[in-house]
Amino acid sequence: MRIELVNLEHGRADFAHVYQPDELGSFDERVQIVAPVDVTGNVRLERTEVFVNGHIETRAQVECDRCLQRVEMRVDADFDLQYITGTDYESNAAAELTEDDLSVAVFDGQAIDVDEIVKEQVLLAVPTRMLCRPDCKGICPDCGIDKNTGDCACATDEVDPRWAALKNLTGGK
Repeated sequence: MRIELVNLEHGRADFAHVYQPDELGSFDERVQIVAPVDVTGNVRLERTEVFVNGHIETRAQVECDRCLQRVEMRVDADFDLQYITGTDYESNAAAELTEDDLSVAVFDGQAIDVDEIVKEQVLLAVPTRMLCRPDCKGICPDCGIDKNTGDCACATDEVDPRWAALKNLTGGK
């Protein structure tokens, strides 16, 4: 969904859209959308700057970082973004970046692409490290079995050569 700035009445508009899980294409190899994505928000144009804020709700599946099992999570995120044109960005490029500048994005000056906002906000809402449960045992590096479902018969007494010197300090125990 694109919001054309020339179509804004009095420089403002509200928007709402429900995306189906496959409508936005692929996000990331770790994230899969499993429920409709509900996005609502508004757009405000002030001179050459565009302000977009809103809310996104959906459900996503993310791989556990230890055992690679899919974990379903709720995505419930607010966003508050600012857009400037490329020429405005270049004229301000010499200035020092502030924390407020981190929410500023560059756009073509014609339209705002809500699809890209939704993708970005979903990815930002997903934790960088995801575990299926706090005590996840992960997978065996040798045989690949999920240690949460059972133990493997792989030998575990092999010591990484980088840690072998520490074993001598404890008397080989």
